[in-house]
Amino acid sequence: MSTTVQNQDSNFESFNRATRRSLLYLPMYILVPLIFWFGFWASGYEMEWMAFGLGALGWLIALMLRGPLSALVMKMPQERAKNIVVASSGVLEESTRLVLLAVTSATSSWAISIGQGWAAIEVIFVMVNIVIIATLANRTDEKALQAKQLLEAQGTIQASPLWGILERIWASAFHIGCTLIVAFYPWSVVLLIPLHSSVNIIIVKLVARSVRNSSLFIATIGITTLIVGILLI
Repeated sequence: MSTTVQNQDSNFESFNRATRRSLLYLPMYILVPLIFWFGFWASGYEMEWMAFGLGALGWLIALMLRGPLSALVMKMPQERAKNIVVASSGVLEESTRLVLLAVTSATSSWAISIGQGWAAIEVIFVMVNIVIIATLANRTDEKALQAKQLLEAQGTIQASPLWGILERIWASAFHIGCTLIVAFYPWSVVLLIPLHSSVNIIIVKLVARSVRNSSLFIATIGITTLIVGILLI
C-alpha cells in the first residue's frame, strides 16, 4: 500500500471518529434554544409561539432567497461565488427580519419570540447538517470521498463539538439582539446589514485558521448585540 493511500485511509478514519463524536454531542444542541427560552421566561417574557413560528419561517424564507443568487453566481470562480453568497446573508436576513416585524408586531415579547424562533431553526439546520455529514462516514463512492476531502481541508471537522454548541449560543444571541434592535429602531437595518454580512465573512476566514478565535469573535459580537437589544426593552 502506497504512503498516499495510507495517509488517505488515516484521514478518513479520523473523519469517521470525528463524525461519531459529533453525533454523541448532537442532543446538546437542543439546550441552546432552551437556555434562551428559560432566561427570558425567568425575566418575565413568556414565549409567544406564533411569533416563534414566524421567526423560524422568516429564517427559512431568507435561506430560500439565497437559491436564486447561488444560481446566478455558480459560473463564477468558486471563492468569489462563495464570498458573494456569504455576504448576501446580511441583506436577505435583516431585510426579511424587518418586513416580518413591520407586518406583525414590534412589542418586546413578540420580538424576543421571533428572535428565538429565528435562532432555533438555525440550530436545527446545523443539527441536520451534522447528521448528513455523519452519513458520509461509511460511504466510499466518489462524491462521498470528495466531500470528505473538502471537509477535512476546511480543518473544522476535527474540532471539539463543544465549539459548535458554543457557536450556536453566540449566534443565537446575535439574532435575538438584532431582532430587538430592528423592532425598536427599524432604520438600524442599514447598519445591521453590513454588520451581519461582515461578521459572516470574517467567521468564514477565521474558522479556517482557528476555531477558538472564530468562537471568541462571534461571542463578542453576539453578546454585545444581545445586550444592546435588551437595553432597548
